[in-house]
Amino acid sequence: MPNWMKLGLPAMLATALLLVGLPASGHHSAVAFDKSESKTITGTVTKFVWRNPHLSISMDVDNNGSNEAWRIEGGSTTEMVNGGFTRDSIVVGQEISVLVNPLRSGKPGGLLQGMTLADGTAFGMEYPDAPTTVVSERQLPSLTAYVPPPADETWQKREAKTRPPVLPLPPENPILPLGALDAENLAKPRPKPGFDITGTWAFRGEREVQANYGTYEFKPHPKWTTKGQGIYDEYQSFALKGERYAEPTAWCYPAGMPRLMTRYGSLMMLQYPTAIFMLSRLNNEYRVVFLDGRERQADNLRDANWNGESLGRWEGKTLVIETEGFTDENHLIQQGVFTGDQLKITERISIINDGNTMKMDFVLTDPEHWVGEWRHTKFRDRMLSGDVKEANCLSEDNLALPGMGN
Repeated sequence: MPNWMKLGLPAMLATALLLVGLPASGHHSAVAFDKSESKTITGTVTKFVWRNPHLSISMDVDNNGSNEAWRIEGGSTTEMVNGGFTRDSIVVGQEISVLVNPLRSGKPGGLLQGMTLADGTAFGMEYPDAPTTVVSERQLPSLTAYVPPPADETWQKREAKTRPPVLPLPPENPILPLGALDAENLAKPRPKPGFDITGTWAFRGEREVQANYGTYEFKPHPKWTTKGQGIYDEYQSFALKGERYAEPTAWCYPAGMPRLMTRYGSLMMLQYPTAIFMLSRLNNEYRVVFLDGRERQADNLRDANWNGESLGRWEGKTLVIETEGFTDENHLIQQGVFTGDQLKITERISIINDGNTMKMDFVLTDPEHWVGEWRHTKFRDRMLSGDVKEANCLSEDNLALPGMGN
């Protein structure tokens, strides 16, 4: 498995030469890139996305006096972190140089091999077991001719021939904590949990009193900051005219926290001693709450997203969950209320009504958008025959909805 490491510029270029024809990470189709060519591009970063399954960099590059927009695909955040690269390594507006396998089409884009930052720090892909000379080209399954195996090859021989040298597979990063579903982690002695919420839970809309309690919304509102008030006022101006305001989920962005817990639709939960896994009926959005006592990831290493990093603990019959590490990209809490990377959420979950109702107490803070704590209590009820089915968000389908042109 390749990983990122800091190199001097000459070393980066030398390493890049070794990369030609060697395996490299890439989530999307590798056939789009010319693996026989490496190209150095220098430009200004206009967008940097630090998110699994891979990062991406957008750059403005000077092409004979005119700006050319380049898009670069990189490896996974795990690969990058292994070598000291973090979310803070690149800043929009800075000039960087990248070494890429360019697109075969000739369009401005490529697969990242290495980069040099504005301060001279260089990164390159290192393969510890790579040969000093290229001995074969990287194989692309879709372009590789089928060669029949030996006539006497059974599935047992095939399995033995392709078996990894070590099983179970070791972690990509040796400093990672035990996985929530690792047998060693599951076998550790732990206090008995306060309850088991394995099952499917429906959100209680409280329709008859929604003006007071907000149905899935949080009411009353807190005191907005200047930024928060401006966003909410803009939403109100659209709503009063009967027009749709910004709704990221309509464009298939995740609902994120806290809406994952408070939107209509069922929520399936699977509880283990080490974690609770959740799957929503709405777009099959996923959340995990770790219960194994792990430390919170450093902010610049964390894969910031819409559900954040949730760490839970038991306080008697109450499950306390603290969540932070959110993205500030199109994260909507409710109509007219956006949030960002300063959001922190504390949930206190208890079970009532003979195990059939989940009481969820929320405390939300985000000094960028509102002042102080925003508190609310919501409910979910256990439901029978409520299996969560596959649900996909397709932006083209949503464009067919009335009012989506606004």
